Amino acid sequence: MAPQELRAAGRISLRASRLPRGLGRRAAPAPPAVNPKKGELAAGPAPTIPLLATLPMRVYLADLGHNLLTKSSDVYPLGVANLATFAQAKLPELGLEVSIFREPQDLKRALDAGAPDVLGLSNYAWNEELSNHFAQYAKERSSSTLVAMGGPNYPLVDAVRAEFLRGLPAVDVYIDGPTYEGETAFVNLLRRFAESKRRIGGLHEGAVPGVDWFDHAHATFHRGGEVERIRDLDEIPSPYFAGLMDPYLKTGYFPMLQIARGCPFTCAFCNSGVRSNSRVFAHSIDNVKADLLYLAERVKPETTLCFADDNFGMYERDVELADYIGWLQDRYGWPRYIRTTTGKNKGERIIQVMRKIRGALPMTAAVQSMNPVVLKNIKRDNIKLETYREIQKELEAQGMQSYGELILCLPGESRQSFLKAVSDLLDAGAKRISAHQLMLLHGAELANPDERSKFGFDTRFRVVARNIGDYTGEPIIEVEEMVVATPDFSFADYLDTRVFHLLLTIFHYEGNYDEPFEFARAHGLKPFDLVMHLQSLLPQAPAAFAKVLADFVTESQQEIFRTREECLAWAKAHYAELVEGTLGGNLLSKYSMLGRFYATHESLAFLKAGIESALAARGTPFEPRELASVFDYLGNVVLHVPFARTTEERRTWRSEYDVERWAEAGYARPLADFRLPGAREFVAECSPTVHALIQTKVGTFGEHASGLGKFTRTMFARDLRRRILASGAATGAASA
Repeated sequence: MAPQELRAAGRISLRASRLPRGLGRRAAPAPPAVNPKKGELAAGPAPTIPLLATLPMRVYLADLGHNLLTKSSDVYPLGVANLATFAQAKLPELGLEVSIFREPQDLKRALDAGAPDVLGLSNYAWNEELSNHFAQYAKERSSSTLVAMGGPNYPLVDAVRAEFLRGLPAVDVYIDGPTYEGETAFVNLLRRFAESKRRIGGLHEGAVPGVDWFDHAHATFHRGGEVERIRDLDEIPSPYFAGLMDPYLKTGYFPMLQIARGCPFTCAFCNSGVRSNSRVFAHSIDNVKADLLYLAERVKPETTLCFADDNFGMYERDVELADYIGWLQDRYGWPRYIRTTTGKNKGERIIQVMRKIRGALPMTAAVQSMNPVVLKNIKRDNIKLETYREIQKELEAQGMQSYGELILCLPGESRQSFLKAVSDLLDAGAKRISAHQLMLLHGAELANPDERSKFGFDTRFRVVARNIGDYTGEPIIEVEEMVVATPDFSFADYLDTRVFHLLLTIFHYEGNYDEPFEFARAHGLKPFDLVMHLQSLLPQAPAAFAKVLADFVTESQQEIFRTREECLAWAKAHYAELVEGTLGGNLLSKYSMLGRFYATHESLAFLKAGIESALAARGTPFEPRELASVFDYLGNVVLHVPFARTTEERRTWRSEYDVERWAEAGYARPLADFRLPGAREFVAECSPTVHALIQTKVGTFGEHASGLGKFTRTMFARDLRRRILASGAATGAASA
């Protein structure tokens, strides 16, 4: 099927006549063999009520993201595209004309040009205010437009739902349905809307399964009742083969697929943890392969692939898909990097999947806590630490990396138990540890009133990083609620731990400074102990680096407020600074980028001094020339801003140690074994592939600290280095 013609930038329309139910997909190539697997239980087509469609029903579906500072959501709008193809397949009699919107500016232009019959808006933690703003904007232009909102950012408790919808007066209905699954409820809504002759009041004359609403006139909340989950995800025709994703293929957005829905884990902090979401249903292997091939033939090789799955790699079907992805990598050179959430158990299978994908998929050990009391409080089972250590050994043997994830201020956690978890993960070989903050998300159990009271959460409100914009003449600012203290974790502990984690992120992220850490480890100094020592030395840090840390602490206290209203008032008063980036953003990401890519030389000097100081304090002898050679090497291969200049530079230096060959040997032998007969000249430059990749990322996200934080999420730290070309006579001068 030929793609639909793009009608406007960032917007694509789909007519029912172009998309029959059971939309076909091209068969994937024969090698490797196809083994179709359906969801757990195939479901028959939903019964339809014959409707006489007089005029086509115009439906706008918007998955909006802020784009003023950088792309706050960087993936294709898969969720609303699924709504479009599913509704077209189930309701051909309605003559649906569906338009998809990603950018706020495009939706504004469309609404200014003419009102749709239905406006559907996605609702996530990062676009709630933006969607609500455009709900109001649409209603101001046509009160007869049915405005529906849907998404996982929706409370679990009816009383809280009522208050939530009371605050959204321009939203007529909320698509509830099971978590992350609103297609069936959306079809129910459109069918009822058509039956009631497109009268909004007609929706309230009887319950619509999966659709909630709030009666503002009588201050009453109404639930539409439950709907069944979709058991065979192939009932949702491919948005890719419908042409809905074609406008995004040449943009900086990342393609997203969902192989399976559902999560068997019931984590209380996550809005995937509700019991209605506990069973896992899947697309067939054939259809996933066809979508992957569709993308491989159309996107650039450096384009990141994203899976919306909660536990990729944990199921048998993922092994077959990994085989196919490996075949795509051989034939098309894509994908080079896959962003997803890997499974919480079945470590051996995850390793098998990672091996087949050849290092493009980093493993995330999302343990969140390693304290048994905390795990019980949040209803979570973790992979055993010993099993994780075994997995890490295999990862290292395959040249792959694993990441660890923890959450600050979980109920029952203390600073001591949190730092012990960091130490254990580092000892097990984790190359990156993310210490997320506990967000009280709508749709997650911990956000319920009884859980808040039970665990004594002390919360604050702050601006969601990079999620601000002005698209119609009025600033729009997203706000989130986070826990900053509990009875076991004081606010002082919170700030102290945040500083520790910033240092860990600057220096240990994905092994970006592996060489000095391995030198320290070879002399008995563990990574955790080194970072703790660096924190104690901050008063002695170089001025430029010390300023990065001091500004981080100051802004960490200035960015949080006791109420949502206070936060919004501050943000509007400081909107210009937030836009300029002098305030706000993801502070950990922003300041780690400043430490790594702006104060690069000062950070390396501080790390070198820290190793020297720690080893001296322990009375551990070491060869100063060896350590100096490690930092000479890093100073010449590590890239930093401005990338336009540093990616073009060829660097030369002299050393009597071959540091790179030591690293390639896995640090299994002392650096002394890699001493050369005499000092040799080394030459390094950025490879054309890495140069092109970095320039593409900078063009998409920008080179400011917030933009760097976005694009480094989809690159390995080692990609941000020059490569050694040769040793011998220099052909260019070193640059400072």
